[in-house]
Amino acid sequence: MSKNLVYFILIVIIGTLIGAFIGKAIYKLFPQDSTVKELLAVEIKPGLQPTTVDLGILEFTFGAMVKLNITAVLGLIITAIIFRKLIL
Repeated sequence: MSKNLVYFILIVIIGTLIGAFIGKAIYKLFPQDSTVKELLAVEIKPGLQPTTVDLGILEFTFGAMVKLNITAVLGLIITAIIFRKLIL
């Protein structure tokens, strides 16, 4: 695996986490009936629901969900731009 790919994956994860954290912090600042608060509360959850396969002596549970909101996507875009400027 290329070193740039590893850096890109790390940047994507860190950027998404920072964006989600900033979104949660901003969410707490606005009053209950605020339009901004409603916008920040919208999440998209693509992925696989947890599924269990029971083989009698062995049981597997697998699945993955990604929760994305506006600020997580913005954080992702900003860190991708920074990554591109640093690497290219």
